[in-house]
Amino acid sequence: MIPKKPPPGDFRKILGRLSHRHSTRQVFDAFLCFAACALAAQTREAEYVEEAKRWEKPDLELFAEAFAALVSEMESRPFEDLIGGYYLEFALSQKGQQWNGEFHTPKPICDLMARMTLGDLESLPAEGPITVCEPACGAGAMILSLAEVCPPEVRRRLRVTAVDINRTACNMAFINTTLWGIPTRVIHGNSLSLECWAAWSNIHYLAPWLPLTLRIQTPEALEQGQPPQPAEMERIKASLVQQELVF
Repeated sequence: MIPKKPPPGDFRKILGRLSHRHSTRQVFDAFLCFAACALAAQTREAEYVEEAKRWEKPDLELFAEAFAALVSEMESRPFEDLIGGYYLEFALSQKGQQWNGEFHTPKPICDLMARMTLGDLESLPAEGPITVCEPACGAGAMILSLAEVCPPEVRRRLRVTAVDINRTACNMAFINTTLWGIPTRVIHGNSLSLECWAAWSNIHYLAPWLPLTLRIQTPEALEQGQPPQPAEMERIKASLVQQELVF
């Protein structure tokens, strides 16, 4: 008889074991970096290696254990933003929330807004990509609710551009959308000034018609972490103007 593996623990408690020697925010940012890089199908390896240099082997094992626990919990709570809630409750100080204006939108509100935004699903294009722009994505809670409303065949056609000024938020959005199979390009930038510093496309966004081995060789995959090209910024600007966020 093969012994059963013990159920994964709570990712919050596992990260807490690392916080005895490091600040909670430092631990959480490292955790997000490792998780995002692990989900990037070898397109963010340099970033992973650079972060790993700062930690000892037992720490890296705890990060891996915490990631497994997160994935397990997410499976039991579909399309719910678990890491965003942890970030605001534990990793971000109350003063930081006040200064940065960062607040966690509860899932019921995200669900309501997603249904209002999509309206009648039959009004969506019958084929081709469905573009979505989220100018202040945070951890991606609104994107998760939007994707949950969509049937799987519609969800696969989504092409989400998620922008946030906070690098931590960008990693959270990358993790959430990747694990739930939402084709998303995450941009670290300012939606008001249109200043951008980096961008990452998840594996569902990168040429999904190609086999995985070819996807990670596309120009977009090789440019992970680089700022968006001017043509892409013009498309984003047009979308934001339509939303009356840029004048």
